[in-house]
Amino acid sequence: MSPSWRDQVSVFFGPGHVHLARIAKGWRPQPGMGVSVACGDAAGGWEPALEALGRALSGLRWQGADARVTVSNHFVRYALVPSPGKLRGETERAAAARHALRATFGERAERWRVVLGEGHAGDGVAAGIEPELIEGLVATLAAANLRPVAIEPFLAAAFNLCRESIRDAPAWLAAAEPGRVCVARFDHGAWRWLRSERVRSRLEEELPAVLERARLAGDAGAGRVLLVSREEPQVELAAASGWSLERVRFGAAGAAAAGTEH
Repeated sequence: MSPSWRDQVSVFFGPGHVHLARIAKGWRPQPGMGVSVACGDAAGGWEPALEALGRALSGLRWQGADARVTVSNHFVRYALVPSPGKLRGETERAAAARHALRATFGERAERWRVVLGEGHAGDGVAAGIEPELIEGLVATLAAANLRPVAIEPFLAAAFNLCRESIRDAPAWLAAAEPGRVCVARFDHGAWRWLRSERVRSRLEEELPAVLERARLAGDAGAGRVLLVSREEPQVELAAASGWSLERVRFGAAGAAAAGTEH
């Protein structure tokens, strides 16, 4: 591992709030100043969040750092792609990812920026996001003299945090945030099932039902769940249900460690 010679700015970009933290350079980066900015109309798409990010950065003056952005699952659409390891070249991978998203979300997927994650023994994950959002993030960071080195969905960041924990045995991953939870099932580290759902009340009340629906839809048993969240929801799962819960806190340092180049 080599040290980072530039400070890092970690951004969690969500519909209700944008969270920012500056992380000092060095061998063991440590979070410094953190800021949370409300986005106004949370139901108005990603534009209010982008405006809030620009306002926050103009006041903070965190110039000269690398920026890593985690994009809320509210703004990303997902689909599984069978056996992506058999695809040859980026053209085939992009076509397969777009086909999977189009089959689930219709013609609107044609204009999305699409990326296909690696899948070895199992499926790969296709993620689609509006190109204007990516372009807006890059432009907003550049205007604040920040170098965008990573922009990734929350699901990808959550998986990277838990990658070692789900390598050897069947497990479930739940990436939770206000208003949405994305649930995936893994069998020895391979993606087998995935769904993103709205959460209309408190996660504590809805997660047990979400997991049961996932178990039935994925034709699988209950089991170990890794719950990744910025918050600390007071979720409890009854022992008799067959589910066991492990909480993983997603903070600024975790977001920076999970970033991937784009």
